Amino acid sequence: MFAGQRIVVTGAASGIGAATAAAFTAAGAEVIGIDRNPAEDFSGEFIQADLSSPQGVADAAAQVSGTIHGLANIAGVPGTAPFELVLAVNVFGLRELTKALLPRIADGGFVTNLASSVAAGWAERRSQLFAFVSAADWDGALAGVHQDAEVTGNSYRFSKEAVRLLTELQASENLGRVRVNSVSPGPVETPILADFKKDHGVDKVEGAVTLLGRAASARDIANVIMFLASPQAGWVNGTDIRVDGGLAAHRGSAQLQPAG
Repeated sequence: MFAGQRIVVTGAASGIGAATAAAFTAAGAEVIGIDRNPAEDFSGEFIQADLSSPQGVADAAAQVSGTIHGLANIAGVPGTAPFELVLAVNVFGLRELTKALLPRIADGGFVTNLASSVAAGWAERRSQLFAFVSAADWDGALAGVHQDAEVTGNSYRFSKEAVRLLTELQASENLGRVRVNSVSPGPVETPILADFKKDHGVDKVEGAVTLLGRAASARDIANVIMFLASPQAGWVNGTDIRVDGGLAAHRGSAQLQPAG
């Protein structure tokens, strides 16, 4: 399905990024992987780069040559890391790499951003998020939220809320040329699942996994990313797909049930 296409996948060394890169490769694409960590036995071109600074993003983008057909922004940092790093990578690294590579994406191509089910309430903070994602100066934007405990104490959630807004903005700015969508997983069995338990609460995460019967596999999420890149999703644009096994639907329905 993707034969002859060149697709960039960030976070390609492990987890969802690695599963996405492998899926595109198996479907015939030439994958260009980007990650700050080395990737063992990577099938394709691999760029080791740190997306936590403007220079790191510029260096990564400069190593992507020629025309590409899509970009899967999977790289991310969990909320157990310092909030500055979480927001730098998850928001500004994604924003700037996309901005740098969009002119190289062929007409009809795609961008898919990895958001999260924890960002479901993002629209309630649309104005704050817009001010943040629009900031030209990374350091200034991070300094601006330094005293906001709601942001610094929930940096992962805030970062993925920002990704939801960025997805809509990027889609709007590229209508008719490049489709931009996001995917919002629930709990996923990846190397950083333990970090999510620390960040969001062990009981909450393990309770969700028990309710669903299992956590998602990285390939479960990669399959949806592949769909959004495919011709079958040719009229899907500016949209988020929740991939949580029905967890949010269950929680929402439970709130409607009469007490007792």
